[in-house]
Amino acid sequence: MSKVECFSPITEVYCDGGEVGPMIARSFAFGVGMLVAATQFPLCAAEPQNSIVITGQTNTPVHFGIEELAGLPAIQVKTAFHTDRGTNTAFFEGPLLWTVLQKVGAIDPDKHREQVSQTVIITGRDGYRAVLAIGEISPEFEAKQVILAERMDGKSLDADHLRVVVPLDKRGGRSVRDVARIEVLLPSESK
Repeated sequence: MSKVECFSPITEVYCDGGEVGPMIARSFAFGVGMLVAATQFPLCAAEPQNSIVITGQTNTPVHFGIEELAGLPAIQVKTAFHTDRGTNTAFFEGPLLWTVLQKVGAIDPDKHREQVSQTVIITGRDGYRAVLAIGEISPEFEAKQVILAERMDGKSLDADHLRVVVPLDKRGGRSVRDVARIEVLLPSESK
């Protein structure tokens, strides 16, 4: 009987013929788990295309559109993100993310102690997610100028192409484009 060798990318382990069955079972279980997770946490396909859904301390979703965004004071930030093709520089305009979250009631600006343990998850229409600490954007702590951009290089972005921009990051991985959902979570609510 010949020996069968294989490599499992799930477990990152080489195995011999005796471990193939359990490895296949683990891979199948992983696939089923991912399918269940995908049905529990959809990637925003059902979200309205003309607004961003924002949830926070009340857990009641608020639909925030381009009209509401235009009514908030805007600032301009310059980004210079490192990419595989060099540095990408751009100018973005829009209200501070903090201002947006405060406007819809997703945060309570007077609860400073809670802010140090809260996070905000930004999800793009393609399912891409990035996480920020509320303490990073709170005026009482770091006051980072993170914005919900409605303009890029002087050109308006339409409602389904709004972007959260984190200007001082070296790479643009936390700047999420085509924002569909913004969730403010306490540590016990983190997924």
